[in-house]
Amino acid sequence: MMSGSLFVTLLVCGTAVARFDPMLEQHWQMWKKTHDKIYQTEVEELGRREIWERNLDLISLHNLEASMGMHTYDLGMNHLGDLTQEEVAQSFASLRVPADLKREPSAFLGSSGAPIPDTVDWREKGYVTSVKMQVMINCCQCSSLCLEFQ
Repeated sequence: MMSGSLFVTLLVCGTAVARFDPMLEQHWQMWKKTHDKIYQTEVEELGRREIWERNLDLISLHNLEASMGMHTYDLGMNHLGDLTQEEVAQSFASLRVPADLKREPSAFLGSSGAPIPDTVDWREKGYVTSVKMQVMINCCQCSSLCLEFQ
């Protein structure tokens, strides 16, 4: 009886492992190390690896389509790569804009008479930083929400 249970366990685990692309093992290990990912159990790691590979496939397909002009942006793997869309949405979609936030533009106060350039790159002046990370969340109620993190 014990050997039968062991056989079923090995069969199930063997099936789970067979879903993974062995060519991605080194990539998976480097990604975990880069993002300090440590899982409590082997079963949890197997589940997270499966989600990570699906997300990697989605990123690769999107970037291939972007290279053919189908999208205007590329995607990249980040520390959220082992989370489902629902988990990401649960973590970040709860951020709300305060209801009392004033959205109207401030009044223009005039000029000193100095010449005004046609364009200004505020990054060169040190007033803004480059994009650090963006997370795209697809919601069922809204089209999409893009959040930027520093």
